[in-house]
Amino acid sequence: MRHYHAHLSFLDLLFNTLLCFAALFMLSFMLINPSKNDNNVKSKADFLITVTWPDERDNDVDVYVQDPQGNLVAFMRREEGLMHLDRDDLGKRSDVVQTPLGPVVHPENKEIVTLRGFTEGEYIVNVHMYRRSSNELTTDVIVQLDKINPVFKTVTLKKIVLGETGDEKTAFRFVIGKDGEVKEINYLPTSLTRKGVNRP
Repeated sequence: MRHYHAHLSFLDLLFNTLLCFAALFMLSFMLINPSKNDNNVKSKADFLITVTWPDERDNDVDVYVQDPQGNLVAFMRREEGLMHLDRDDLGKRSDVVQTPLGPVVHPENKEIVTLRGFTEGEYIVNVHMYRRSSNELTTDVIVQLDKINPVFKTVTLKKIVLGETGDEKTAFRFVIGKDGEVKEINYLPTSLTRKGVNRP
């Protein structure tokens, strides 16, 4: 004579419950942990203006950029219009970062202005020797304009020689057309530091 045990149906119920729990766990895990593609931050930028000078020089060189509307970006106004100064480099004073494990030295003299979009017209790029602390009388400053959207390409690169504290020179001017392409580059000098001082 066969004996049917009630715990067989209990085992079926337990197995189905466990299966549902596993399915819900996987579903909640997928919702909590988003796709890796969602973690890719898309930064919007059309042009980069990079200013570099010798790493061993303890000089504070500043970049000034004016857009076609007269907006001016420099250390005192780091964001104007579609322009943003990513870093105000102070020379060797900004090369050392104190951490709990001791100082970390990053000897790089570089300032970058990002154009997150563009306005049709002329942009002016100047460099200014805010403070010369090195013994050398002159400092070679490299100013580079890169177009990074939709493909990366260097538009122009210019070497400027700065001297004493207060020395200011126009690296270049560039004209952006409606299509986002640089149509013209010229070197007509002007001062932007005076405009920067007079701005609120």
